Amino acid sequence: MELRISKPREKWFVLVALPLAVAVEWSVARTLDWAAYPRSEWVALFDLCIFMPLLYLTAFSSELTRKARMLRCLGIAGIGLFVSSFIVPEPNQFIIGELSAVRKVAMVGIMAFEGWIMWKVIGAVYRHNADAKTLEREFAMPEWIAKLMVLEAKFWKAVWSFLRRQ
Repeated sequence: MELRISKPREKWFVLVALPLAVAVEWSVARTLDWAAYPRSEWVALFDLCIFMPLLYLTAFSSELTRKARMLRCLGIAGIGLFVSSFIVPEPNQFIIGELSAVRKVAMVGIMAFEGWIMWKVIGAVYRHNADAKTLEREFAMPEWIAKLMVLEAKFWKAVWSFLRRQ
C-alpha cells in the first residue's frame, strides 16, 4: 500500500504535465476579460478536473489496478478544483462555490479515514511485541521510521510505568 511514484512516465505526468496545465490555465485566466465572459470558470474546471484525470487514466490504464487509477484520478480532480479556486477570480466563481461544499464533505471523509489509519498504526506500535520489521511489512513504511516509532513507543511505555510506580 505504498504510494510511490515508480514509473518514469508517472513522474513525467506529475512533475511536468500537471504544472504545465496549471500554468496554461493561470495564463488564460489572467488574460481573459472576465467582465465580458463572467461564467468562463467552466474552462478551468473542465481542463483541471475532467481532462487531466482522464489523461492520467488513459496514460496509465494498463500499469495500475483499477482502484489505484480511480483514487489517483480523484486526487488529480481534487487538486484541479483546489487550484481552480485560486485561478478563477472570486466574483466569477459560480460552480466552484457549489463544488466547495462537496470538497468539504470529502475532506471530512478523508480525515475520518486518516484517523482510522492512525488508530491502526498506533495500536500496532504499542502492542506488547511490536518490532520494526513487522511494522515495515504491515504498513509499507520505511524501516527507519518503523524503528523510530518502536523506540518512541518504548519510551512512552517506560514513562507510563515510571509514573504508575509513584
